[in-house]
Amino acid sequence: MRVLRVLLFLQLPHVFAKIMGNFVMPHGGIALDPNHFNTTNATAKAEAWEINRACVEVGKEIQLLQPDLVFLSTPHGIADLRNFLFYLNPFGQGYADTDNCQCPPCCYKVSAKFDAALSKRLVNTFGIQKNVSGLSAYGPPGQSSEPFPLRWGEVIPLHFIPDLNKTKVVILSQPSRRYTEDVSMIPELLKLGSSLWGILEELSERVVIIISADLAHTHLASGPYGYSNASEPFDEACGQWAMDIHKEALLVTAAHYVDRALSCGYTGLVMLHGLLTADDQTAAQWQPRLLANHHPSYYGMMVASFIRKQFHADDV
Repeated sequence: MRVLRVLLFLQLPHVFAKIMGNFVMPHGGIALDPNHFNTTNATAKAEAWEINRACVEVGKEIQLLQPDLVFLSTPHGIADLRNFLFYLNPFGQGYADTDNCQCPPCCYKVSAKFDAALSKRLVNTFGIQKNVSGLSAYGPPGQSSEPFPLRWGEVIPLHFIPDLNKTKVVILSQPSRRYTEDVSMIPELLKLGSSLWGILEELSERVVIIISADLAHTHLASGPYGYSNASEPFDEACGQWAMDIHKEALLVTAAHYVDRALSCGYTGLVMLHGLLTADDQTAAQWQPRLLANHHPSYYGMMVASFIRKQFHADDV
């Protein structure tokens, strides 16, 4: 059924190209290969494999959608203190490793072609009014012969996309003020997401959006951030939002817990909500689906998809 709905879209003329789907994917190393997850807890191991399988399923669905452009938001990229940053090199390279097996030998490498021209256009469009800027590494914007450095926040979600070399990538790095201002950023993030909808929807390319995000980092007292009783309700609220896109779960309940739950992905989720609900007509177009929401280790990981309803076979 899921394959059929995608094939229905691929039969449409290219003029119908637009934002086809949005995905939330984790960047925790456990998701890469649970074989290296060092735990004796059978439940935790099973949850890790469920997350991994969900990521593989999302990758296959993105492959079927045949996007011309993947727009990726990362909370763990090269970050500015205040501005959202677009990477402006022609391409990027990097690696990630798993939680219990570092590189080497566990090296998961990704190389991606960037759409530097679109990234520069987005920077010029948003500018200082939306705290947006761009960053080029080792050369002029769009011309450097050196790759922009990528790490786990970008590499792990992109790793699951087959045939990544067939699409271009735009990467938006969340500013580091997200660590202390995530709740106060909510109105700004909603406006940015709504603006991104207006621009990306008008492109001639087929677009897929990925939000690289992990949830609460305070599930275990033995973890690096300790335990908080806010972790479970925060992850549950994010999961509820992923099932119905109702703003209260994300913008009220999750916002209440996030500063104690310590989630690196919250600002990306809020930005995505702004895109998904840019107007009343936009909000009704998506079919949300929660594929996985677990915390096999001290941090939570969620896999979710928001596909346009007209791409679903049962809606045609």
